Amino acid sequence: MRALAAVCAAFWITNAGFSAVELHLRNGDRITGQLIGRSDGKLIFLSPFLGQIAVPEDQAVVVDAPDTPVESLAGIPPASSTLPRANAPAHGMSGAPPKKPWQGKVEFGFLQQTGRTDTAQVSLRADAERTLGKNNYRFEGRALYSEQYQQTTSDRYDALLRWRHELSGRVFSQAQSSYTKDRVKQISNNFEENVGVGYKLLQRPRHTASIGAGVTGQYRDATGVESGTAFLGEVFQDYSYKLTGRLTILQDSNVSYAPTARNRYAYTGSNYIPTDGTATNYRLRFNSALQGKVTERVSLNLRFEYEFDNAILDPKAKVDQRVTTSIGYGF
Repeated sequence: MRALAAVCAAFWITNAGFSAVELHLRNGDRITGQLIGRSDGKLIFLSPFLGQIAVPEDQAVVVDAPDTPVESLAGIPPASSTLPRANAPAHGMSGAPPKKPWQGKVEFGFLQQTGRTDTAQVSLRADAERTLGKNNYRFEGRALYSEQYQQTTSDRYDALLRWRHELSGRVFSQAQSSYTKDRVKQISNNFEENVGVGYKLLQRPRHTASIGAGVTGQYRDATGVESGTAFLGEVFQDYSYKLTGRLTILQDSNVSYAPTARNRYAYTGSNYIPTDGTATNYRLRFNSALQGKVTERVSLNLRFEYEFDNAILDPKAKVDQRVTTSIGYGF
């Protein structure tokens, strides 16, 4: 029925004498329809599929559309679309589009269960991204806490700041600073600085994928493991796929390995003494998320996260795996 409605709407716009235009939103969505006018700093846009909508002028650009693909009427970016030319006419928009400010969202998740199990989980996340010319900046912060039968099972805080600089059409350099504190894993402080080079495998409107490698300098202060610095080689990848205008899949992973091991310590009751054991320092991380927009600001998020850190002394704490759901608010 939706496809039939979209086709009928396209026929209505074409035969009613309207000039079809595209509304390019800053989040990447493209909607085809008719620009009605402006009011109170908003674009009043008529979409055959979505009806009449109002979008802030600093959040969208209106450009001429040569045709009206059915998938655009449904809010889905065309499979093979091209960006508007620099001299393409715009309705009421002079010059280049405004610079994009920081864009991101805050997520909150909560779970409480009583009965057969007494469980409570809280997650708070924030991320923001901005692109200036050939530079892309990204910030991520996360706080995770959970307990079961009044025993803490997760108490973790981490943050990272990443800078990517485009060296060519597909090659980029990367610098990333991160910090982690995990009371369950008994990591008091973990600082890391990564530098590397990456390559963009895919650069399509709905698909992006990158791979890369680099070197990470690490300082860790943790219980049962020798505190100090280490250097790890790292390979990484990230991928995003826009299923529709409102549904996106995100995935990233990295593997780090240090050629030198960390010495382990045993607790005697009053202090730590060295042992003959060593911990091979390697780590694996895998994160994936399914994000669905409820409105332009509100989203529902389903995440799967996995981490294995071999340098942790407690064997039960080496693996950190969780599935979380959260509600997000974009800005």
